[in-house]
Amino acid sequence: MRGLHWPSSQLLGAGFMGVILVGLLGCSTATPDEDWHAIANGVDGDVGTVDVRSLLIVSRDASHPGRFLGTLFNTSTEPVDVVLSDSDESVTVRVGPQGELGFDTNPLLLSSVSDIPGSRVAISVAVGSEKEEFSTPVLDGTLQAYRPFLPPAGPSASTRAQE
Repeated sequence: MRGLHWPSSQLLGAGFMGVILVGLLGCSTATPDEDWHAIANGVDGDVGTVDVRSLLIVSRDASHPGRFLGTLFNTSTEPVDVVLSDSDESVTVRVGPQGELGFDTNPLLLSSVSDIPGSRVAISVAVGSEKEEFSTPVLDGTLQAYRPFLPPAGPSASTRAQE
């Protein structure tokens, strides 16, 4: 009786298909919900009737001016004032009813950022009596996409101390 012989090309093809099958079985088409929302570098959250999306700060260095990037969405039918604060400064913006305010086209600056790019700073966002704190990333112009949004260089901490 003669043994069963398979040509080497068929064995190679079957082995390749087996590897693909094992690889596909380890993949899942269902992605956790939070992965879909983590597309940008900024932080997301909700404060009262305002949705905060992709909030971050662009700055050259600690103690230099910082510019907010991201978008505020007002889900109410009334205009709202939104107060953004760090440890020593607050800035207020108004978002129209059912409106949005993008900081890419509406610059909003802090006179100085308390920490270096690559870190996170605590930013409070308040809408009326509701307030949330966000651990907000600070980025610099290392990534080309953020360079146009860098505020002009301000005096460094050492320069301010001499004044």
